[in-house]
Amino acid sequence: MRVKANIKDLLILFWTFFKIGLFTFGGGYAMIPLIERDIVEKKGWLDQSVASDMVAIAEATPGPIAVNMATFVGCQRCGVLGAFFATLGLVLPSFCIIIVISLCLAVVQDNVWVESAFKGIRVGVVVLILNAGIKMTKKMPKLLVTIVMCVVAFGLAVFTKIDVVFIILGGGIVGIVYQTIVANKQLKNKEGKS
Repeated sequence: MRVKANIKDLLILFWTFFKIGLFTFGGGYAMIPLIERDIVEKKGWLDQSVASDMVAIAEATPGPIAVNMATFVGCQRCGVLGAFFATLGLVLPSFCIIIVISLCLAVVQDNVWVESAFKGIRVGVVVLILNAGIKMTKKMPKLLVTIVMCVVAFGLAVFTKIDVVFIILGGGIVGIVYQTIVANKQLKNKEGKS
């Protein structure tokens, strides 16, 4: 599918993701609710089911989740140029902030005000990540298999040293096997009715 990109659309993509990158602390997971709010609710670029699938795919692919999401949305909207502009918009604020912080770190490293600010920011980041998890859970299909998978994945992530990548891959495999079994049952039911 070839997507036509014009400069206005590219600049809108850049600005949308620039604002998200500028005002979000805590990395990719903290950005998920903001990205979803902007691309689904405000702009209507994707519907909620596609956005949820995008989160799952972005998590399962190499690289930071927010960058993968920005690249996906940009590509959907304006092709390769859109992917470039959306990704650039998302990472540019962090890049500039890191440069400034690295230049000033020696001066503010032991400042009690800076330490207090970062403690407060950490609390906000935890809330944003928790909010994203709750929203995704509400939108998840309420099937016994998905509930069991959530409980097992949570238990493995919290109480074992298994790398989260393997938990995600395992969830993907279980999902494929489950869907294959359901599809086969539906096919047999149709054949039985014929």
